[in-house]
Amino acid sequence: MLTNFYKILLFVSSFMPLYVILMVKFYDFEEAFFKNIKDNSTAFVFLLTLILISVLTFMYFYFCELNSETSFSRIENKNSEILTYFITYIVPITTLNVDEINSIIINFLLFFVIGVFYVKSDLFYLNILFTLTGFNVYIDVNNKVVLSKKSADRINDQGPISVRKVGEKIYIINKK
Repeated sequence: MLTNFYKILLFVSSFMPLYVILMVKFYDFEEAFFKNIKDNSTAFVFLLTLILISVLTFMYFYFCELNSETSFSRIENKNSEILTYFITYIVPITTLNVDEINSIIINFLLFFVIGVFYVKSDLFYLNILFTLTGFNVYIDVNNKVVLSKKSADRINDQGPISVRKVGEKIYIINKK
């Protein structure tokens, strides 16, 4: 099972596309590359650090050992929930204006509240990186969440399948 600290890191990683979007937003295409880096060095270093943390945190799901078995029945694809979550919270955060302290405080508070909810509710599977890296999110009839690169047909009613339990009723299958 994942610790709360690791869930926080997964929350941070769920916004990785936002970090790229913000880098583009802060980049002045009228200026030279190195001038941009110099003028926005704090923002770029901060965002690149978040991207690095995101990638390293997410790698766990690729390399973790499958150490138990469980069965799933009547699973449904829930990838659309990831997109809904992502779009709902990404739009307000892209309005960040680094020149206004109110904008920074409001976005920080929004990010903090979403993060607390995300960690306390074990919603770490609502991470856009799963979709971007080929994982699917499924939920079965018993409300078990499955993160897998396998198709629903290869999981649904197939008997015991090798998994890694990463949360209460949350499992990963990282082998195709």
